[in-house]
Amino acid sequence: MNSFTKIVSLSFLVANNYGGALSSMNSQILALYQQKSYVKFTITPIVDSMVTVSIIIGFMFGSIFASSFAKKFSKRNIGGIASIIALACNLLMIIPVHWGYLVVMRILSGAAIMTIMTLIPGWLFDLSTPAQRNVTSSSYQFFLCFGIFINSLTGLIIKDDPDKFWITFIYDSVINFLCSIVCFSIKDVKTEVYEESTTNLQEQPTTIPFNSPKLLKSKITAVLFSLGAQISGINVVMMYATSIFQNLFNSPLSSVYGSLIAGGVNALGCLPSIPLIPKLKRKTILLSGWFLMNLGQVILIIGNILNNQMMILAGSIVFLFGFEFGPGTMTVVVLGEIFPRQFTQQLNSLGYSVMWATNIIVILTFPFFKSIVWAAYLIYFVASLLCGIVLIFTMPETKGKSVKEIEAEILGEKDGEDENLVDGQYTKEQEM
Repeated sequence: MNSFTKIVSLSFLVANNYGGALSSMNSQILALYQQKSYVKFTITPIVDSMVTVSIIIGFMFGSIFASSFAKKFSKRNIGGIASIIALACNLLMIIPVHWGYLVVMRILSGAAIMTIMTLIPGWLFDLSTPAQRNVTSSSYQFFLCFGIFINSLTGLIIKDDPDKFWITFIYDSVINFLCSIVCFSIKDVKTEVYEESTTNLQEQPTTIPFNSPKLLKSKITAVLFSLGAQISGINVVMMYATSIFQNLFNSPLSSVYGSLIAGGVNALGCLPSIPLIPKLKRKTILLSGWFLMNLGQVILIIGNILNNQMMILAGSIVFLFGFEFGPGTMTVVVLGEIFPRQFTQQLNSLGYSVMWATNIIVILTFPFFKSIVWAAYLIYFVASLLCGIVLIFTMPETKGKSVKEIEAEILGEKDGEDENLVDGQYTKEQEM
């Protein structure tokens, strides 16, 4: 049995790994890195975009291979080894070689971190009792935003001193080290599911083929949940916070203030939804935040058309708050519950792969919209709104339901039984 403290520590450290990786590099840090690099280079829009998106490319690779690793190795070993790899990459990034070297290290670091991140929804679900899941899963996003905010604070220390650029990688390195220790100390479980009605009851998941038509709705949900949340432009706002807010403050630290605003609003946006998770339906919380996020996008569109800086700030705050209240906080909760236990890792891997492929496209194309930013937000608004509307009909409600009841609803089985199953297995004819 793993202690509740250990499970919460796992959630905190993995979330901080991810949050720190997202916020450890921005235009300001890259400029300081350039000044100290051994091989001199010029920061062009392409270089800026490549360095920015490199961590996302790593995330995509990590999410693609995570489910394959999970079939061969224990989660504790995957988490521990991946954390050590991320630690090594962060320490190597302190050496200012060249932007190409930095890109390679960020890709490797991102792949390691996302390997753990992809496993987390199912891992926390398996490790926690029903009473604990509301805390371990819902607090994950707050921990993530906390990591982003803390890493943003390093900007106040670094300021414009090129001799201090390396400080941005220290927080990540410490978190990587601690995460490896906690991962190795976790006692692995094999599809250990604690039912609401019986303590420590192990229930074997229904076995069906991955190409079964019964999984179509789950696959659509995995794709649209990830696509809609990320095509909203959330990482554009986070990663380009330095330039988005640079005209708002008359200060050489305007980029730092922008990052702190984004990180602070992210963290605060998580807090209201956490106590509501045990009381309200999952879809109610998720979609309320989702459509509030869409309202923020509308404000951003109008603000950019009018070139009104205060409206852009207000729209960014509403957008970030809505994202964190809904899809941000609910991601780990929802992705840990809405898929058949047999395919949790595969479907999470599918969802995260779509998520990061979407982010790569969004981040790389955003600079082309800098003269018409409103057009970018209009595209984000329409795409994410449509995904949210479809999710109303495809995503199952899981609050207050046992694992058996959830799987019965997902697979369309009566009372959790499938007349086409024999002893929990499909016949060869039906597998085809």
